[in-house]
Amino acid sequence: MDAGLPWREIEARSARAGMSLAGLKWVLLTHEHADHVRGLDPLLRRGVRVAASPGTLRALGIEGTALEPEIELEGIRVFPFPIPHDAREPVGLRLEANGSRIGIATDLGQVTDTVLSALSTCQTVALEANHDVPLLLAGPYPWPLKLRILGPEGHLANEETGRAIHLVGSGLDQVLLAHLSAENNTPALALETVARAVDGWGGRLYLTYPDRPSAVVGA
Repeated sequence: MDAGLPWREIEARSARAGMSLAGLKWVLLTHEHADHVRGLDPLLRRGVRVAASPGTLRALGIEGTALEPEIELEGIRVFPFPIPHDAREPVGLRLEANGSRIGIATDLGQVTDTVLSALSTCQTVALEANHDVPLLLAGPYPWPLKLRILGPEGHLANEETGRAIHLVGSGLDQVLLAHLSAENNTPALALETVARAVDGWGGRLYLTYPDRPSAVVGA
C-alpha cells in the first residue's frame, strides 16, 4: 500500500514489524502525491508491479494495472472507491480475503456516502486522523495551505474521523488512526479526540506513526 518512504526505510520498518519483503510482487497506490510515491522507483527496479487508478497512472507517467471496480491480486479481492482529495483520481481501498475485510482511506477531505458504504462491511479500517483544527489554525502553515487542508478535498480532522467511525457502525472491530500531521496533531490528541467521539462503540483504536511501525493488528 503506497510507497512514500525510501526502500531501505520500507525494508527496515517491515523487519521491525516482523515481516519480510522477500517476494513482494505488487504495490497498490492510492494517489500520486509525493508522500505516497517517493519510494516507488526502487520498487519498480526490483520488478514490483503497480496497481492504481487510471488517473494516478497517467499522473505518474508509468504503466501499470488499472484498478477496476473489482480486481483480484494474489488471491486478494481489491475494491477501489473514490475519495475526495486534490489528486488526479485518488482512491481508497477495501481488501477482502479469507473472510477478512480491511478498508484503507488515508487522504480525504470529507467522509462521503460512498466512503461510508465502502467501509461499512469492514472489520478493520485504516482511517485518516490528520489534524486538530485549533492546532492547525494557530500553527505556522500559510493560510492557503491551511485552507487546502480544511477544504472538502483536503484532510480529515480528528473530530471528523470520530464521527465517521460512529457512522460506519458496530461491525467495525478496530481502527488504525493514520496520516497524523506532525505539525498540526499529536498522537495523544488524536486518540483522545476520536475516543471521545466514539464513546460506547466497543471497538479498539490504534495509532500509526510517521517514524516507526504501528502495532501489528490481526484482521
